[in-house]
Amino acid sequence: MPALHQNLLAELGLLSLFSSPRDVKLLILQRFSRFFAFGGSTIVLALYLHALELSDAQIGLFMTLALVGDVVSFGLTVCADGVGRRRVLMLGAGLMAASGILLAHSGNFWLLLTAAVVGVLSPKYVVFHKLTMFG
Repeated sequence: MPALHQNLLAELGLLSLFSSPRDVKLLILQRFSRFFAFGGSTIVLALYLHALELSDAQIGLFMTLALVGDVVSFGLTVCADGVGRRRVLMLGAGLMAASGILLAHSGNFWLLLTAAVVGVLSPKYVVFHKLTMFG
């Protein structure tokens, strides 16, 4: 039975995690916390849109186009080296702030939709792309 237990832990990657340095464990904890928060905020956002009396179809379109904006954002990071990472990060942060303000102060579906698509131009992808390309 212990061999089966060891194999299961190895297949899940937990043996590597247990033997990894403290920094790796902190990074994984940070990623878990971040994804947990993103999941929670998605539920709250859906409830907020429902409270604005948007139809289920509109809420679905909103969430779908927010994901499309995420893909566009990732594509932008491929060009970040040519434009400059700092500029892309500043642009992404500014667009995120602007979309947050729009989401907080507007009840118009089309403005909210624009904010959702544009607002996911997030700095996280510039860092992620840099790590996957060079790390």
